[in-house]
Amino acid sequence: MSIRQRRLDKGWSQEELARHSGLSTRTIQRIEAGQTPGLESLKCLAAVLETSISTLVQEQTMSTPKSEKQNHDLMINQIELEAIEFAQSILNRPKKGRADPLSKIERDAIQYAKNLLKKFNV
Repeated sequence: MSIRQRRLDKGWSQEELARHSGLSTRTIQRIEAGQTPGLESLKCLAAVLETSISTLVQEQTMSTPKSEKQNHDLMINQIELEAIEFAQSILNRPKKGRADPLSKIERDAIQYAKNLLKKFNV
């Protein structure tokens, strides 16, 4: 049972839960939207909803939609891939006909570092 469901079972609006718990209405909205509440917020909510903090934490964890987490993970993976591709494009010499984004000094420093790594078999 989610915090939202517990609130509805009591017949309370978000504003009423906020007033009873001492939290702001915006905090209640964020928690019900899936944001992880802090310990103090959990204490307040557990008291007015007549349950334990551990029960609320467990319910919050279970109620996070898997599709949202999967979408978030996919987005992170895509960002990571783009960052790796960008780093590789800078480390490698530019393709023929393309401008080098690095100065000669930067390019020489990269080459020097690559040569050092080769000496240590890294």
